[in-house]
Amino acid sequence: MKKIFFMTAGIILAATPLLAVEPSSLAKATAAAGRLNLEMRKSLTLSILKSGLAGSIDVCAKDAPAIMADQEKNFSLTMKRTALRVRNPENSPDGVEKALLEKLDGMLKSREPLPQEVTLFSTTESGKVRTLRYYKPVMMQGVCVGCHGAPDKIPADVVKALGARYPKDKGVGYKEGELRGIISLTLRENIPESEVK
Repeated sequence: MKKIFFMTAGIILAATPLLAVEPSSLAKATAAAGRLNLEMRKSLTLSILKSGLAGSIDVCAKDAPAIMADQEKNFSLTMKRTALRVRNPENSPDGVEKALLEKLDGMLKSREPLPQEVTLFSTTESGKVRTLRYYKPVMMQGVCVGCHGAPDKIPADVVKALGARYPKDKGVGYKEGELRGIISLTLRENIPESEVK
């Protein structure tokens, strides 16, 4: 896997885990992100087959938060989906997420391969708790363009349904293969006494 290191607000992001992180924390983050992808793909596919694109908007609006809440509970973490252009303003990126999204977008535009995952580690002021932030890039696939593609190519019934649910929608204009956004997860773990300074 390609390594990424980049500084933002004095924090190093790395595409490969640092030795100090608990393997179980990284495994939890990876499993939760994978489960979200799997459940969302399954829900969207079944809904599109049953109700079409316009009838499937509720999968992202209602099912995704419920799926994420289950993963948060199962894996003891917090989870969100975010992007540079969000459909729902509540999903706007924080400063670190925005910097990472811009970095990944720049890499894609420069035709650099993107990492499958990015991890960030920091220590709280107490020095006894480590925060792991894990990010999984979400790429545009063919099925995504029906709701997130060029506005003039999105079917009229989908445009109407999106406008009703997301009046401030900016999550359009993407092409297949582009970076749609990231899944962002945050876990906290106790630092072993031997590592506490």
